[in-house]
Amino acid sequence: MSESKDVLSEEVIRSLLKNDNETVVLSEIDSTNEEIKRRVRDEKKKDFVIISDMQTGGKGRRGRGFFSPAGTGIYMSILFCPDDKNASDLILVTTAAAVAVAHAIGEVCGKDAKIKWVNDVYLNDRKICGILTESVNDPETGRIKYVICGIGINVKKPKEIPDDIKDIIGYIYDDTNDINASRNEIAAAVINQLQLYYDRLPDRSFLKEYKERSMVIGKSISFGSPAKIAGVPDDDWEKAKAVDIDDEGGLVVECLDGSVRTLHTGEITLRLDS
Repeated sequence: MSESKDVLSEEVIRSLLKNDNETVVLSEIDSTNEEIKRRVRDEKKKDFVIISDMQTGGKGRRGRGFFSPAGTGIYMSILFCPDDKNASDLILVTTAAAVAVAHAIGEVCGKDAKIKWVNDVYLNDRKICGILTESVNDPETGRIKYVICGIGINVKKPKEIPDDIKDIIGYIYDDTNDINASRNEIAAAVINQLQLYYDRLPDRSFLKEYKERSMVIGKSISFGSPAKIAGVPDDDWEKAKAVDIDDEGGLVVECLDGSVRTLHTGEITLRLDS
């Protein structure tokens, strides 16, 4: 598929969606998450999607940036206004999004994507997708007013890649001769799948596929809490074996002393002794 034919299009994406959510496609934005925040300040919005061909200030977890060059990826944010959802269900939006992306890639591209807890999607042991979910509470009721799920997917390999990520970043298509699906098709499939899982958050049915696609269950890992991650040597991270995912999306681990813990925050790395 040529570059000229793989242009993100509101009309095409909307024609592929199974719901009538408003969908806006932009050529460039600082951050799709930030753009949604700006729009919901101005007027009441129900569930809608913003997609951009590139981001100049893409956001990753823990304040990191997200490499978002033009013409090669899908950078989108989905706004959910959860009037009928409990906070205990909404904490699973990120988990549901990871399954939605992996499922859509399998369905549309025919590739077997895996999930690294919590929210990174991998293909051929390289990260192809990052997810950043943010929520805002209503100051009067304390309830969650809206949830923004930001998803960045590396579809095609760009000509230039920053040195600090070139050894870890991956793409759905490393070779242009391998491309069998457009960015419009992939984006629509992700939106459709995430909407389906969002509607089913209370029954947690998507966790079955999350476990099946997990690249960490049964593996030796090292984990660190959010407070320890920055600047802490790898040797100070705790070692364990990942054994399961619980009903809240937590990673159940067996520590070296035989104790069992469930991680709900933090980060992990796979160890070579798996």
